[in-house]
Amino acid sequence: MSTPTASRPSRGRVEMQVRWSDVDLFGHVNNAAFLRYLDDARFSLFPAMGVDELGAMTASLLVVVKHEIDYVSPLTFRPDPFAVEVWVSRIGHSSVDFAYEIVDAMEAATVHLRARSRMVQLDQATHAPRAFSTAERAAFESYVEPAPELRGW
Repeated sequence: MSTPTASRPSRGRVEMQVRWSDVDLFGHVNNAAFLRYLDDARFSLFPAMGVDELGAMTASLLVVVKHEIDYVSPLTFRPDPFAVEVWVSRIGHSSVDFAYEIVDAMEAATVHLRARSRMVQLDQATHAPRAFSTAERAAFESYVEPAPELRGW
């Protein structure tokens, strides 16, 4: 995994390689591997977004409560990198939605996946939802962009 870079001012970007273990018998990246890509990219970008800047335990936890994924085009085993672009599509009282696109690193017009995840901030001691502070909200606000269009059922 490479160092996170910016693709657009409001998006973080992490370039990755398809690993042999990510590919299924049909020759493309398995759906579970895509979920790992989203998690890896989000956690790589958290320090830039003001989350866990020092790599230490904090008084709150951000936990995933929902994922929505649209697989747009196959991603196969190949030497060329792909990129996971991550941004914030909604900031609630104690929850935040992260949006994603997985694109070819060299040609962002080729989209392989669009997704979003909702995370809720919990107090570490009680595990009850905890509202974002003004500083926490401000850190997320520099990454805000509209949610991706996902297909309905």
